Amino acid sequence: MRILVQPISTIKHPNLAGERSTWHPGPRHLSVVSNSSVTIRAPPTSTDQLFSAPLRDPLLCRHRLKREGEKKPCTEAGKMMVRMLEDDLFPSTPGKVKIERTHGASRKLQRCFASANTLFLWALFVIALFASYLSFHSFVDTSSRYLSASWGGLHWERQIRASAAVRRPEGITVLVTGAAGFVGSHVSLALRRRGDGVVGLDNFNAYYDPSLKKARKALLASHGVFVVEGDVNDAHLLAKLFDTVPFTHVMHLAAQAGVRYAIQNPASYVHSNVAGLVALLEASKSADPQPAIVWASSSSVYGLNDKVPFSESHRTDRPASLYAATKKAGEEITHVYNHIYGLSVTGLRFFTVYGPWGRPDMAYFSFTRNILQGKPITVYRGRDGADLARDFTYIDDVVKGCVAALDTAEASTGSGGRKRRQAQYRIYNLGNTSPVTVPALVSILERHLKVDAKKNIVEMPGNGDVPFTHANITAARAELGYKPTTNLETGLKKFVKWYLSYYGYSRRLGGKSQELVA
Repeated sequence: MRILVQPISTIKHPNLAGERSTWHPGPRHLSVVSNSSVTIRAPPTSTDQLFSAPLRDPLLCRHRLKREGEKKPCTEAGKMMVRMLEDDLFPSTPGKVKIERTHGASRKLQRCFASANTLFLWALFVIALFASYLSFHSFVDTSSRYLSASWGGLHWERQIRASAAVRRPEGITVLVTGAAGFVGSHVSLALRRRGDGVVGLDNFNAYYDPSLKKARKALLASHGVFVVEGDVNDAHLLAKLFDTVPFTHVMHLAAQAGVRYAIQNPASYVHSNVAGLVALLEASKSADPQPAIVWASSSSVYGLNDKVPFSESHRTDRPASLYAATKKAGEEITHVYNHIYGLSVTGLRFFTVYGPWGRPDMAYFSFTRNILQGKPITVYRGRDGADLARDFTYIDDVVKGCVAALDTAEASTGSGGRKRRQAQYRIYNLGNTSPVTVPALVSILERHLKVDAKKNIVEMPGNGDVPFTHANITAARAELGYKPTTNLETGLKKFVKWYLSYYGYSRRLGGKSQELVA
């Protein structure tokens, strides 16, 4: 780097006064010219050694003096120049030395790079700070979940034990899978209200609106039932639950429901209804003590059977849908675990359950929604022109059957995966025994909603639905004391009242806003 010194009128510096000399070290070196009466002359040897190298580094002068063994000190003028170069002080005000740089463009480029580097470093700092914040937030969140709601935490275990606490003499402790579902939430409430210990498990999947499941969970929590958010296929979670609480019973209601949805997502049925059931049976047979298992099969296992009413002794080897096939597979799988491991098993074949807090994918639920919104509803008919009929069973009647199955279930006979003797194995129909056609269902809804439905009558597609269901409940009546008491008219009236309250529907009559009540 070449440095030129612009001559000025006077140099007023105490270190320059009193000397009279001139120094011209050459074009590649620093040149100081003064037109005052005082000039500077440095000793030739010292100045050659001091300034003979290009001034690329302000500290080079001092380094060379030290290296070459210069023993004679520099003059005051030389010392001043070194200090000016070392400190990078280049004043340009009048009366002082003004220094210009011949490589100004290079210097600006360097400053530009320096600024860019500074900005880059600041950006890295901000990114690192933000990443640290996220990591800390994640750590706090994970720690909080571990200590509170997530499975395995200390607070989680306390909640599990509190929820499983029995509040009546000879009460039972039940793990209810699918506890945030339709039937599961009702069964959990019924057990808790009579003083049994209840712990729920649900994965809150999005098969239908998860907010409805969350609302059911909140309702259960208000009654002291804790619902663990997790999947029944999670073997570690199941093992943790059984290690935390010695459950006497398991009410297995978790499943992928629906007949038509199997056309879109068949794998979900195998994952939940088959693999999930096996995972639960594995955890149960390894538990000590082994719990008695009561689980939800389905009337769909009767499939294409045309002998009515359906009895437990009728053939079930002709399923009409994948859903039905997975439920039939479940019955065979539970029989194997009963035979090999001594698990007490009771299967319940539900017949078209309906009522408050129901499933939005069910016909009565979707009909109600569409009628209130002024949308048409689709009513299927059989290919022979006959109306479809279902054995609609009110939720309270089904709950009574589930609780009765739990109360009459014998203890499992195995321990730690080994069977001591043959265990109980049962299957029951839980229906209403009074099939009603779908058009009759629509008429009842129209009366309670006070709205006429817009109906599209179409032929039933080949998606796995069956034309009718009809339950024979002789065995359940005799062995469980099961006796349904709610007809469709009464049950739908209760459902409509709940629906209008939950979803906040109203309409204007006579210029006034009135709540639609059944």
